[in-house]
Amino acid sequence: MNDAVEPGRAVFRRNCVSPTQEARLESNVLPAKGKVLVPGEFASACIFWGKFVDDGPRWLSLTAHCLDVAVVFRALCDLNGIRRSLQHAAGRSVSEQELDRLAVLAALHDAGKSNLGFQHKVFGEKGLRAGHIRELAPLLDPGVLDEHLHTAFVQALPVGMEAWFPNEQVAYSYLIGTFSHHGRPVQFKGERSGTYWQAQQEWWRPRGSWDPMAAITDIGCWAKAAFPNAFAPGGPSLPSEPRFHHRFAGLVVLADWLGSHPHWFPVQEVDVADRLR
Repeated sequence: MNDAVEPGRAVFRRNCVSPTQEARLESNVLPAKGKVLVPGEFASACIFWGKFVDDGPRWLSLTAHCLDVAVVFRALCDLNGIRRSLQHAAGRSVSEQELDRLAVLAALHDAGKSNLGFQHKVFGEKGLRAGHIRELAPLLDPGVLDEHLHTAFVQALPVGMEAWFPNEQVAYSYLIGTFSHHGRPVQFKGERSGTYWQAQQEWWRPRGSWDPMAAITDIGCWAKAAFPNAFAPGGPSLPSEPRFHHRFAGLVVLADWLGSHPHWFPVQEVDVADRLR
């Protein structure tokens, strides 16, 4: 995320109906099979996972983890020092609705984990080296994006989100900010290297009942349930100042650190609705 926002490409090229929630995680209990899961009867019990540990094994759903981080992010925004820093960077006051909208963006930070290459790592497939950041290139890198996958990704995002930004470049900058949650700003280089082809041809496309874009839709649906005020009509556009985007990105990093701590957010199956109570 540089001082100059990168592409002039349409980010919210939407041509779809409102997304609906897709199938939830099944509640099957995995029988003891050692530390490597076996695809098949119980595979859908952990896909789509956000956190996974071999001991058990145990997992936390991707949607639950993303909500954990979003809620932590929103709580951090209520701290006086952080609120002052955000307002200073914006050069104006930042409304409660805007903070809720930033929390929804923070919820999307791990959307890249929905690619099936990443999800299937728990099956112990040899040679599988999928991550969840660079694998976003077919969706978001303006130099090499796949138009079909880009459109599918945009359609998976919460309807109405496009109205939060003054233009598409600012929208793209916020997405890059949330996807930079590991601390280093994401910089796509227009290269079809590394895992690009597997991500483009396989990992972002549905396989049986596993649909990566439906997993992203699910994150957005629950984020809307958690922060309904973010989707209320009206309100100012989110700040376009690059320094504000940098503060937003740094705050997502902190929220992800805190929201990933197993002491406060144990890695275990949870009901997402219970998570919001």
